[in-house]
Amino acid sequence: MIAPLALALLQAAVLTVGPTGAFRTVTAALAAAAPGDTIRVAAGVYREHPVLTTPVVLIGEPGAILDGGLAGTLLRVEAPATIRGLTFRRSGRLQAEEHAGILAERADGLVIEDCRFEEVLFGIYIKESHGVIIRHNEIIGKDFPVALRGDGIRLWSSHDGRVEDNHVARVRDLVIWFSNGTVVRGNVVRDSRYGLHFMYSRDNRFEDNAFLANHVGAFIMYSQNITFRNNLFAAARGTTGRGLGFKDSDGITAERNVLVKNAVGLSLDNSPTTAGVRNAFRDNLVAYNDVGVLLLPSVHSNDFVGNAFRDNLVPVRVTGGGTAQRNQWKGNYWSDYAGFDENRDGVGDTPYRYDRLSDDLLARHDELRLFAVSPATTALDLLSRVLPLLAPEAIIVDSAPVLQAPRADAPPRGSRPVGILLAVGLTVGAGAAAWRLRRPFGRAA
Repeated sequence: MIAPLALALLQAAVLTVGPTGAFRTVTAALAAAAPGDTIRVAAGVYREHPVLTTPVVLIGEPGAILDGGLAGTLLRVEAPATIRGLTFRRSGRLQAEEHAGILAERADGLVIEDCRFEEVLFGIYIKESHGVIIRHNEIIGKDFPVALRGDGIRLWSSHDGRVEDNHVARVRDLVIWFSNGTVVRGNVVRDSRYGLHFMYSRDNRFEDNAFLANHVGAFIMYSQNITFRNNLFAAARGTTGRGLGFKDSDGITAERNVLVKNAVGLSLDNSPTTAGVRNAFRDNLVAYNDVGVLLLPSVHSNDFVGNAFRDNLVPVRVTGGGTAQRNQWKGNYWSDYAGFDENRDGVGDTPYRYDRLSDDLLARHDELRLFAVSPATTALDLLSRVLPLLAPEAIIVDSAPVLQAPRADAPPRGSRPVGILLAVGLTVGAGAAAWRLRRPFGRAA
């Protein structure tokens, strides 16, 4: 006996939409479609707001545009489907009504690929839909103040999804909440508020992404067993500027990432939060940030091993003063290390110690930040070295600092040969730490 799904596929039809097709609107074709049918939409502008309730393949030919006329959601999806090649343009602007390019609910196995979203409030909004694949899409939000924008991609209570090779710009956030087992790979998110806003999720993996010129690159809260590998966090500036931040998060592995030219490269607040759990930060490049690593005084049980800290204004700071010595610091490269290597084993003969008096004062008194790079702070640091009574307790001590920084002019170990890597043009040491964007924004629809 032939299974119902297989039978539907054998009987599947192709429905055409367009001036010479069997249907003039997408709405009419969806109403007539049976499970497994393919709907092909010819080039043209379709001013409608269809609802997809049948498992179909919806394909837009080049130049096929759904235009919302600045009202409502362009396409609602309530069934498993594949949506490919369409342009979604000019959604409504009401956050309370979640106006979106695509709004999907309870649509397990949905695939959205090779689509373009222009002037949308929310780009792709997924609710309670598991195993969703979102790949090779371009999403450009409305030209609103950041607080009035919607999210480029939002996964809400949707497990085991894949978000791959999307380009997202000028939105509020890329949101993943209450969604476990998600893989986020090869995406570029730029000119937004949070490149990644992630909460209440576990067992997720982020690889080969680039978060560029957002207010915050990525912020992870109340989550467990999260891996960040081979990502770029660059140019997160302003008072909230964080390349990568964690709050109340356990089982973090962050390795071979580049955190460069941010106000704060990496921040940690109460992470890990569970006794006996450790977070691991390995082989990352932390360079040219105002503050390389920022920790709250209570933060402990993080392992910093094999990282390169290059030319940060402040390599490590503890908010409000205190030390970060309840974390492990070992085998890292520090560009301001002044020790020697007599036996030439690549490891400094004396520990690296960071204990600037001026930084201790700045951490305790925010009102003194005005003098952060002034001659006054330099004088204080010199004075603390000749008068030991003024010397503060070391913020960190690395027992085995390495003298040679890892190479930064090649893709990180283990990165995919597909390569979204290399070309933001950020010089790091003798090599260029750059990430190549695979295709530019603003191509014709």
